[in-house]
Amino acid sequence: MTEELDLLHLKRLQCFNDAVFAIVATILVLPIRKLEENATESSSLADQLSDKWPQLLIYLVGFLVICAVWESHVVRFRILSRLDDVLVWLNLGSLLFTSFLPFTCALEGMFTYKYLPMMLICGNLLVLEILEVIMIVYAFHHPRLLDPEFDNLSHQEIKQRMKLMLVKKAVNPFLYILAGAVSLAKIELALIVVAIVVFSPCINRLAGVIYRKWTRVHLTGSEFDRMFGNFIDKERVEFFSDGLFAIVSTLLILDITAEDFPTEEEVNHHGIQSTLLHMKSEIFTYGATFVVVALLWFTHHSLFHYIEKLNQVMLVCNNISLAFVGLAPLINVTLNRYAGHGKPDSRLAVQIGAIIVFMASTSQAVVFVIALCKGPNYLVARANPSVGSRTHAYLALKMAILPLITLVVYLVAALCQHASLSDDVYHIAAGLTPMIFILMKIVFSCFKVHCNCRQWRRGTVRQGDSEFYFFAGGD
Repeated sequence: MTEELDLLHLKRLQCFNDAVFAIVATILVLPIRKLEENATESSSLADQLSDKWPQLLIYLVGFLVICAVWESHVVRFRILSRLDDVLVWLNLGSLLFTSFLPFTCALEGMFTYKYLPMMLICGNLLVLEILEVIMIVYAFHHPRLLDPEFDNLSHQEIKQRMKLMLVKKAVNPFLYILAGAVSLAKIELALIVVAIVVFSPCINRLAGVIYRKWTRVHLTGSEFDRMFGNFIDKERVEFFSDGLFAIVSTLLILDITAEDFPTEEEVNHHGIQSTLLHMKSEIFTYGATFVVVALLWFTHHSLFHYIEKLNQVMLVCNNISLAFVGLAPLINVTLNRYAGHGKPDSRLAVQIGAIIVFMASTSQAVVFVIALCKGPNYLVARANPSVGSRTHAYLALKMAILPLITLVVYLVAALCQHASLSDDVYHIAAGLTPMIFILMKIVFSCFKVHCNCRQWRRGTVRQGDSEFYFFAGGD
């Protein structure tokens, strides 16, 4: 009985991990969200972007590396069935160093020409890998913590599987040590080495295949996939993604509740009504950007509703999409400062917002295309064009709307001669796009009702399409 006292379920720690990683990845944007921090009034947006591009690059690489570290955590939990106090504290220690990454990334973005920030990043990530190795070794030396599938294995077979997991963990530490050493000579090359970590899950799988063939360890396909993470738990990806969307949508309010909040002097001088009216453009921009983030979540939710499983390439594409979603606060502050009638950089500010949303939505669409190309095992049956053609068309249109709308916004801002339209096109598109989704829903539902009435009379309705009738809102 005493042996069972400190055994805990996985679920709560998994959710806590997902929340911490989502917050850490999201707050990477805070150092770059205020492009004008050290700018003068005469500084143009193009000048600001030229000065800040190293920080933007560090943000994107840092975000994707944090996602790769999170994926490593997810794979580690797949060999466990429960936890004890030691594993919980080791995990919390790992989260301590994870939460330190935004500081080291901000240092690197601000002082790119110095080698020490890059060495701190590599050292931080190396400590995370060491803690991962300690947790894996500890779990394999305490079989009561392992998944029940390990119960029927001999001690030697369990040891072989531990070695396989450790072989997988050897890739990232090597990259971190190499990047730290290279940073002494050339920072740009060190950043490229660290960026390889984004694709480390694919490299790890290749290392596992080579090691398995070399040592002739017998593993079933499902066993190998569980240990090397070729397929990621869709539910964990949804939790992580939802956490990130929630944090980003909340960060948007910072501009009008903290940094641009009315001062007592302004209210006393102009009155509270005039002061709030003067803030109307900031409030409209907040509302428009919130709607954009909500629409990206909506399409993400719609996509994952029909996805059956995710491979590594799909996960990387999803992470890229989330990285651009994380730049939504940058859209907000850029539009607030540089967009508006008569401002010389208004068009460029709108174009930047359109590019960010286009990249986020297009990356989601790429996930859908990959799932479609990989075959029926990756999409639920009703989204397969050979089973539910209308469901497939409905989902495909959902995934296409935001990329098309943002492309139109970009072209209008770049080419339209009407100054008022080009300045306001972002806000107009944010208001019209939800109506397009609603209109599409109504059209598909009405069309489905009409077709189903005819097909039910003939007795020829297909299963996939009848399921669409339910999910599209038919009675």
